[in-house]
Amino acid sequence: MTGDAGAPSRLSSASVSENTPRVAAIVLNFRLAGATLRVVEDLRACGFDALDIIVVENGSGDGSAERMRAAWGADDPRIELLAVDENLGYCGGVNLGLAEARRRGAEHALLLNNDCRVPPGFLDPLVEALDADNSLAAVGPTVITPDGRAWCEGGFVRARPNLVVLRGQGRPPAPVTHGPEICEFLPGACVLYRLADLAAVGDLDEDYFMYWEDVDLGARLRAAGRRLVWLPWQRVVHEPSGSSGGGRSPLRKFMSAANTVRYLRTHGTPRLWAAFWCFDVLLWPLSFLSGTPWRAAAAKIRGLAVGLGGRPIDRADVEHYARSRVSGGRTA
Repeated sequence: MTGDAGAPSRLSSASVSENTPRVAAIVLNFRLAGATLRVVEDLRACGFDALDIIVVENGSGDGSAERMRAAWGADDPRIELLAVDENLGYCGGVNLGLAEARRRGAEHALLLNNDCRVPPGFLDPLVEALDADNSLAAVGPTVITPDGRAWCEGGFVRARPNLVVLRGQGRPPAPVTHGPEICEFLPGACVLYRLADLAAVGDLDEDYFMYWEDVDLGARLRAAGRRLVWLPWQRVVHEPSGSSGGGRSPLRKFMSAANTVRYLRTHGTPRLWAAFWCFDVLLWPLSFLSGTPWRAAAAKIRGLAVGLGGRPIDRADVEHYARSRVSGGRTA
C-alpha cells in the first residue's frame, strides 16, 4: 500500500529547522567497541543539531566501556554511555536507552545497530516525515547491504516459511521516487520512533530478548491505531546477521524459532499458525536436505520446544550457542 492522503510528504528543510524535535539515537554495544565508535562518529557527523547519542554497553566484560570512555572523554555532552554489568539482551538494553532518552527530554528515538553506516544528512528526512503525519509511530529508510542490494524496505508477516518477509531483500533497492509505503513492522537496524507511541505500548517486550521484538512491536503499535512507514528516499548500509553468525547459525535458529512461537501466542491467526505447523514443524526434517548444519537444525527444534513450552528466553540459552560470538548490539 503506497502512501497518498495522510502519508508523509517531503517538507522544505527550512520548515524542519524551525521546529526541530529532540532525537535520541540509541546504540547497543556487545564486544564490538570498534564498530560502536565508528557508528557514533557517523552520528556526530550527520549534521542534526538536536541529537543526543546514548550508547548502552551491554555487559561485554571485555573493556569496551573503558575503550569508549577513553575515545570520547567528556568533550561531547551529547554522548551518554550507560554501562551495565550483565547483558540485558537487545530488548532490555534498548529499553534502558529509551528511559534515558525520555530523561533527556527527547521526542523521538532512533534505534540504530552498530553494524550500520549512516551518511551525513540521513536523519533530517526521517524526522521530517515523522513530524509531517501525526498518525505515524515510526519511519524507516531503505536498508541496503554493502554490495548495494536491498536488505529491507519494511517488513511483513505472511503465511510462508519463517513467516517474516523483508520487502525487497536481495533485489536492487526501489527508486528514491517510489512510495512511501505503509508496512507491518520496521526492522530495528535503523528506525525512528515517536517516543510517546513507544511509551503507550510499553516499549520493547523484554521476553523476546532479541529477534522478533521489532515484529511484535509493530503489531502492538498497529493494534493501537498507529502506522509505520518505509521511506525509499533515504538509505543506510547494514551488514546483516552480525549478531548471530548468519541466518543458519545455531543461535539465530534457536532465537527465531522460540520467538516465532512467542509472537504467534499473542498475535497469531489460524492461517499463520497453520503455516507455522506446516513449514517450521512438519517440514523441519527437510532442513537437512537444504544444507542446514545439524547443529543449527537441532537448535531450531530446541527453540520450538522452548517457545511451545512458554518459557522466556534467558542469557543462559543464548550463551549455550554463542559463548564466543560478538554482535552489532543484539548478542547476549
